Amino acid sequence: MTKKRPDRRAQTSRANGRKGGKPPGPTGPQLATRLRAALIQQHAELDALATVEQIARGALYDPGVFFDDQGDLVPLRQLTEAQRQCIAGVEVVMKNAAAGDNKVDRVLKYKFVDRAKNVEMAAKLFGLLVTKIDATMNVQGVGQKLDAARLRAAKGRTP
Repeated sequence: MTKKRPDRRAQTSRANGRKGGKPPGPTGPQLATRLRAALIQQHAELDALATVEQIARGALYDPGVFFDDQGDLVPLRQLTEAQRQCIAGVEVVMKNAAAGDNKVDRVLKYKFVDRAKNVEMAAKLFGLLVTKIDATMNVQGVGQKLDAARLRAAKGRTP
């Protein structure tokens, strides 16, 4: 039978008042990130109006506003808040596009929100798409037909 040794980390952690170990809770950049996220959560208001507005932005955005007259992407800081919310992701690639020029080029890629998904959500919101089947029937009419069929069967007649 092997004897189980005590966990040395528990004996030396700062939570136990001894030297060593990590202090409990987040520190450094993790703390700043969590505090920032908590502040954003406090001031973020999600209600029906904001939800409909986001669906409309995702369904109706114009990709042309993300390009200038020369066909280059407009920098993010020059876009409005509504335009920036239509961007699902940004990818920055650093590479040497032309070999031998010893110049590192930056390639910026925008990934936009899925327009089809937002159009579908808007259509559901306004009742244009029905996701359930309406299977109502006239019970009295069916009941009368069943009663008539039962009477015929009792009399020995078939339809």
